[in-house]
Amino acid sequence: MEHLHPHIILRQALTRDIHLSQLGEHLGSYLARTLFRGSDLSMGTAERKADLALFSRNVELTGITEDLFFTDPFMEHPRNRITPGLEEAAKAVQRDRDIKLAALSLKAKFCSCAETLLHGDLHTGSIMVTEADSRVIDAEFAVYGPMGFDIGSLLGNFWLAFFAQRGHHADKTSPSRSSWILEVVEEIWVTFVNEFSKLWREERTGILSGREFFEEAQDPTGSEIALQLRLKQIWQDTLGFAGVEMHRRILGLAHASELESIINEDQRAVCERKSLMMGRMLAVNHDALPDIRSVNCMAANINRSSIDIDHHRSVAEFTSQGISP
Repeated sequence: MEHLHPHIILRQALTRDIHLSQLGEHLGSYLARTLFRGSDLSMGTAERKADLALFSRNVELTGITEDLFFTDPFMEHPRNRITPGLEEAAKAVQRDRDIKLAALSLKAKFCSCAETLLHGDLHTGSIMVTEADSRVIDAEFAVYGPMGFDIGSLLGNFWLAFFAQRGHHADKTSPSRSSWILEVVEEIWVTFVNEFSKLWREERTGILSGREFFEEAQDPTGSEIALQLRLKQIWQDTLGFAGVEMHRRILGLAHASELESIINEDQRAVCERKSLMMGRMLAVNHDALPDIRSVNCMAANINRSSIDIDHHRSVAEFTSQGISP
């Protein structure tokens, strides 16, 4: 146990004018190290199987994730709660076959892919920060699952915070806070890729290392190809899980305070409809977005748009312009 002082919850920092210059590097490094070192890429057979058996007992909290994350937001359920004025958007989601197919597919991956040990509930409310330090807390949902789940959960919450800025600062014309959030998102992903790649080359000694195929066979190029294939899969999973996270934080039981704390309900509903549009794009089109900049560009363009959630547009329409919010 540790008393974290003068740390504050990251959610609070994202709605205030607090600049955290090292946040993206901290979180990207954390994700790479925990997800890599908790996987078959790093762990041997005996340790891995024992750990998997231990965390498979976390059935109650895992069941909560399966229901609240992947199921409830896409149907009528008494646990759901929404902002007044968002009723039609919620009904549109419930009628949307594509988003429900995406949610079901991602739920299947979460339930069946024991890729690494996850935090299991990584969002901006489970991180405490100062200018120089970032700490991840509340790991009671820990379970084995796909690497993209933790990354997607976290980035989805950052994108929610991005869309919430207009509701908190409607009287201000400066886009600097919104731009900073997108910069942090990009830095998290870039840092993750760089650190994961470093660990792949230096610490890949587990069950699925594949060194016998590549390094030991004098084929380093094969190892790099395998790395890029793994990163591509993590990227696509990340976007899909981020999209579902953005839906459940608006339509489900547990909401994001960055949006909830917008006092004007009409303004909050506008921010949430745009968040839902972004979430749908990510969940349904997770294999069509090539890099983090194109996704941030899409977020910025959706934020500028006046298009409602019922008007489903193509990814290309929202990724063809600059990133300025």
